[in-house]
Amino acid sequence: SYNNLWGVPLSLARCAATCEFGIFEIGMNHPGEITPLAKMVRPHIAIVTTIAPVHLGYFGSIADIAKAKAEIFDGLEPGGTAILNRDNEYFDFLKQAALDAGAKKIVGFGEHEAAEARLVSCELGKDKTRVTADISGQRVSYEIGAPGKHLVINSLAVLAGVAEAGGDVSIASLALNNWQAQKGRGAQHELTMAGERAVLIDESYNANPVSMRAALENLGNVKPEGKGRRIAVVGDMLELGEQSKEFHRSLLQPVLEANIDVVFAVGDDMQALWNDLPVKLRGAYVLNSDELKGPIVEAVRPGDVIMVKGSLGTKMGPLVDALLTHFG
Repeated sequence: SYNNLWGVPLSLARCAATCEFGIFEIGMNHPGEITPLAKMVRPHIAIVTTIAPVHLGYFGSIADIAKAKAEIFDGLEPGGTAILNRDNEYFDFLKQAALDAGAKKIVGFGEHEAAEARLVSCELGKDKTRVTADISGQRVSYEIGAPGKHLVINSLAVLAGVAEAGGDVSIASLALNNWQAQKGRGAQHELTMAGERAVLIDESYNANPVSMRAALENLGNVKPEGKGRRIAVVGDMLELGEQSKEFHRSLLQPVLEANIDVVFAVGDDMQALWNDLPVKLRGAYVLNSDELKGPIVEAVRPGDVIMVKGSLGTKMGPLVDALLTHFG
């Protein structure tokens, strides 16, 4: 990872003296981690993509997560710009924090009618998304080389950043068509069996309640072929603290809304979801992902769409590898 106390200074050290622009990710899972990194980077433009219950086990509340994310403004250059999610309930808090830190301009992005980088429409496809947006008064239409509403919203922040840096928003939007989801973060693979195929969506790198809901929604937008089914293979979302089981249980509604046909569940906390699932949706439940390799390989049929997702510590990646190995 290049977003932590080792990765950020390493990225800075590798940045050539001739660079005109630099883009750095600053991450955290504890309070106080962003401030020293932000002061190293000293951004002219700071983007906060969202505030969500991620690493909640290390914080007292989601409000505390918002405070920790606001630490990025501790390093913001005087007169800098803050780009914030206008749809998030902590927008006003972050806006004030940025202004108090000396930000000269606040740019909102999202679906909110007051957002400067606003989503006009989007059409989610199987392997790409068509988007129309208004970026500070400029109407642009573009495609993202992967499906997912969450990617669309993040693309608005990217284009807002381009606009604030003085770049060409039209050219930048065209470049998004070449973007492809990465391994563990939405990459799609074709599984072959007896001359037919199934689709595997690899979301195995990590998970939290927001990204899990987004992945389930994305699975719901992919239409299986023939008699194929939508299969969700979901593992524990870690570091959620005392509310962990409730967060896992709350996934039932997204599962139902996405018309998932079969659910395979992994981990102690994911049992909360498993217990509430209608019997007809139950594939298998195990405590360790290794126990699921055989059952998931046996379960796949032609036409299926399989999505695998869970926190890194739940080790969902080997399930993806097992499917790719067996089905080539």
